[in-house]
Amino acid sequence: MIKLKKITEFIREKYQTIILNTYDGEKYIHNIEFINEHTIYDSDQIYLCSDPGQFSKSLPCPPPGSEIYLLTTVKQSDLMPPSFNTIIFSKLPDAGDLYQAVHSYIKEETLLEHQIGVLYAALYHSNGLKDVIALAENYLHSPINVCDASYNFIETSPMMESFPYGISKNNTHAYLSDHEIESLRSNHFESMIYQNRSAFCVTSEDHPENQWIFCAIRIQNVMAGHVAVALPSNHSASDYELRLTTALADICAVEMQKHDFFVTRTGLKYETFLVDLLEGHFDDVNIISARLELLDRKFCKFFCIMVLKCTEPHDSDLFNKRQIANLRHSYPNSMSVVYKDAIVLFLNQDKPISLDEKFTEKLRDFAMLNHMQVGISQPFSDILKIHIFYIQALNALELGENFYTEDSLYFAADLFPMYLFHSSDTTGLEAGIHYHIHHLQAYDNEYHTEFIPTLRAYLDNDRNATKAAEALHLHRSTFFYRIKKIEELLNISFTDSKLMFLYELSFKAWDYLCR
Repeated sequence: MIKLKKITEFIREKYQTIILNTYDGEKYIHNIEFINEHTIYDSDQIYLCSDPGQFSKSLPCPPPGSEIYLLTTVKQSDLMPPSFNTIIFSKLPDAGDLYQAVHSYIKEETLLEHQIGVLYAALYHSNGLKDVIALAENYLHSPINVCDASYNFIETSPMMESFPYGISKNNTHAYLSDHEIESLRSNHFESMIYQNRSAFCVTSEDHPENQWIFCAIRIQNVMAGHVAVALPSNHSASDYELRLTTALADICAVEMQKHDFFVTRTGLKYETFLVDLLEGHFDDVNIISARLELLDRKFCKFFCIMVLKCTEPHDSDLFNKRQIANLRHSYPNSMSVVYKDAIVLFLNQDKPISLDEKFTEKLRDFAMLNHMQVGISQPFSDILKIHIFYIQALNALELGENFYTEDSLYFAADLFPMYLFHSSDTTGLEAGIHYHIHHLQAYDNEYHTEFIPTLRAYLDNDRNATKAAEALHLHRSTFFYRIKKIEELLNISFTDSKLMFLYELSFKAWDYLCR
């Protein structure tokens, strides 16, 4: 089944139409059907009516409250019974044409998703790439080879064993011939492989008898090899073949990490997967869970992202390997990767993550010992939002480096006001400081009182008058005298919690602007 949003986007693009209302795009659909007098509704299907104007008692309506979606247009929607959920388009083709197009699309998408799922399952349950490539050959009906970045063959499909050109062999392995490597470069196919993130099809003048689909295998954004599929010259690559080849390249990347075909700077086999997570390349929790299982990692319920940067020069390769090993020892089942010149630590555990002093003590000691600063996201439980929380940890690190250089751990939860201020217009932020603060400041300057420090001490000490008086080294009676004078001057009450919050926010904005 595929998501309803993908189907409606297909219709929108194919027929250059506009979707005019909201709907549940995450709903999964397995088919499209016409409504007739014998229709028994299925919530996993979407529906068409050949003539909406003929809705009558002879055409059944879905039960009220059911999630039955009907594709229609603005003009026709007024004729729909209210029990239908309609997806309204500005225009649609003939109902028969629309049915055929959507039916074929759902069939192709379902087949593609099924085959990709089978390939991933084969990687986990069988003999690695050998069985995966053989299966892919059955789907594509064409020879396939997988090369590493040095053009050594990692795996070839059965049909490729008798391919008439391009393969050289020695006693230990097979590799792409020098002539073919030169052909890839002279035709600029090599640069195209490096530049493209998905599969593409080309024809070489050197071998007009074939067209080739190429797709890069990327690990941690580094081109680690490529997949090549040989098509007959009279066969243009379909969207299905290109997408299946792209998925095959992703599967190869998983296997290459799993068996250390490709060694990254830290040598961790799950690095490319973690980078894909950080970049938001997944929209299905089940796929994430399956990928973790392939990489021998446990999928848990609670997560947190930490970004660590060193404040002093170091040997990056040796330093990162050592530090990542230490982090993994301190936080079991975590994953780490060197990404964009920083170490990213992904906490993954079954118990809720509490960023209290006990939990972060090891991290604080680690950061201080290694001259590092750490941006820490808020804990979260929706793995699909990991990219958002990675950006949050980055923002916390940046704000902490700029405003709290005396510390080494910077918590996004604590820095949320600073993040809002950092994203705001400075002039508008300054104008937003509560006018009572300016009033008190002017009064202090004119009469040499200390009402601003008094108010700040009260707010900084959790609105506890005793603690605030101690912080100011004042007798309680003197402190309460000042509080009373502030209340009289501003015509307020310190029991007004809403006003106290605005004062706290104003002081934070004031501090931000003064740095």
